[in-house]
Amino acid sequence: MDPLRYRSACVGALFVAVALAASGARAAEPEPALAATMSCERASEPGRVRCAVEARAAGGRSISWADVAIVELPEFTAALKGRIGPGDATFRDVATQKWAFGLVARKGGEGEARVRVRAVVCEPSAGDAAAPKCQPATVEVRATIHVG
Repeated sequence: MDPLRYRSACVGALFVAVALAASGARAAEPEPALAATMSCERASEPGRVRCAVEARAAGGRSISWADVAIVELPEFTAALKGRIGPGDATFRDVATQKWAFGLVARKGGEGEARVRVRAVVCEPSAGDAAAPKCQPATVEVRATIHVG
């Protein structure tokens, strides 16, 4: 075989092997323990803006504790509370928690709000005698605020 063709074939085979290994590594990545979403209602005029956050544990996991901390707001808004605690959840089951909170818009505008959901997420227990394995998880989510 021509040395140049042999070298090209080896480089091509190496490229394919690396690509397959990389795609296999991505497929084997563990699913995140916690996912969250946030939405804010559109307000037609300045005043109260209602927002909602939902956190879900993935893969059969459960949430034993969770809260929401407001990290950043547009300059035309102010938070009524900076932290929405576990007791303020509007819905709670084994794997999901939801919160609702209000902002005050002093004037019209559009901007992004950012919150941090903190939770203690537990793996499914192997049996009645086994204590659940729990770990902290944090997710930041964003929503656009429209006023006016």
